[in-house]
Amino acid sequence: MSKYPLLNILLNILIIIIGVKFKMNKVNSWDEFQPLEGIVLGTLYDSSFFNDVANPRIRSALKKIIDQTHEDLEYFKETMQSHGIKVYQPTMSELGYKSSIMDYVNPNGELGYRKNVGELEDDHVFLVTGVNHSLIPNPPLQPRDDAIVMGNKLLLTDPYTFATSKIIPTYKKWFGEENVDASVLEHLGFTRSDLNLQKWLRKNHIEQTEENLAKARATSTLGGFCSPTLTRVGKTCLVDTWQVPRLVEEFLQDTCPEFNFKKITIGGHNDSVFSVIKPGVVVASRELKGYEHVFKDWEIIWFDDPKWDNVKKWTKLKFQNQGKWWVPGEEDNDEFTYFVEGMLSNWTGFVEETVFDVNCLVVDDKHVVVNTSNPYLLDNLKRKGIEPIVCPLRHSFFWDGGWHCLTLDVNRRGVQQDYGI
Repeated sequence: MSKYPLLNILLNILIIIIGVKFKMNKVNSWDEFQPLEGIVLGTLYDSSFFNDVANPRIRSALKKIIDQTHEDLEYFKETMQSHGIKVYQPTMSELGYKSSIMDYVNPNGELGYRKNVGELEDDHVFLVTGVNHSLIPNPPLQPRDDAIVMGNKLLLTDPYTFATSKIIPTYKKWFGEENVDASVLEHLGFTRSDLNLQKWLRKNHIEQTEENLAKARATSTLGGFCSPTLTRVGKTCLVDTWQVPRLVEEFLQDTCPEFNFKKITIGGHNDSVFSVIKPGVVVASRELKGYEHVFKDWEIIWFDDPKWDNVKKWTKLKFQNQGKWWVPGEEDNDEFTYFVEGMLSNWTGFVEETVFDVNCLVVDDKHVVVNTSNPYLLDNLKRKGIEPIVCPLRHSFFWDGGWHCLTLDVNRRGVQQDYGI
């Protein structure tokens, strides 16, 4: 029997407290498919944010999108919790967002967060990320766009964006400051590819001339990069170099030495082109053609690109918004279209280039979350012994994202393995 029983009791309590804290703060995710135990879920404004929009056609459309997206988020959250998955979801007020669009209007009647939010006034912050600072702040709806868990650390890939900069303190509170890697802040700037710059010119309605492209090369370096350019497959990480050609050499190989990096070039966010469902099974759009050898001897379930020309009134809408977004039923709502393009263009992407059927979130080797009821996808998953969990996301064509984009898998049960990729 110990001479110091009270001391032993106190030591055991301390060990338990330290163990609980370590477990709470731990992040662990080496791939896209090991059993999911914890995720961050995006969030957005309440629909009351737009109460003061005077035009009823604009206001009604915006409130419908927000309300229905909240309903879809809540259904998804309840579904994940029913599978024993811990869901981390911040509120807009916790992150310091304002509750009304009028809070972003200054006394001169000018709308835009640069004119009202004091803590992000540095010009460099915005020039380096390409954020148009005259718009309404985009909500932190898609955490996977600017962060990824690389093994046992949460790597911030673009901490300059408004949404990500707001949530960083919350990440540190949830998972421990020592587990959040913001080393990208120390990088002097990433050189963009010409293809990426051409897309940037198009999105910002700038004529794609050689002069404008040369100017963009000289002035538009990036302070970060999009995390969906990375797809973890155990010891291997696939890196799309379409945005930043030398991302591996300039940053990744030193920051994440546990991974072997393989370069691909498919045009942007990997999760809009393919998803690794489990070892041996991939779902992919035709944009992955040419890289089948990466998944040698694996089955690839191929999807055709969406037939946008079959969408009623798509041609007219594309003329107005360059194919960036779509809200069913609002194709003739010109006031709404001009408002989104003028004030919310930093909320949208390029849905014409996205195949949402492949944007899957793997729960485990028997369950996968999808945001579509596409019979081809559901039947092929079931054929591989995988039960699809359909969680509708009615406005994915506005937000340009599926459930893989709207979540960040912070905990998956397992260790790093070699899958022969």
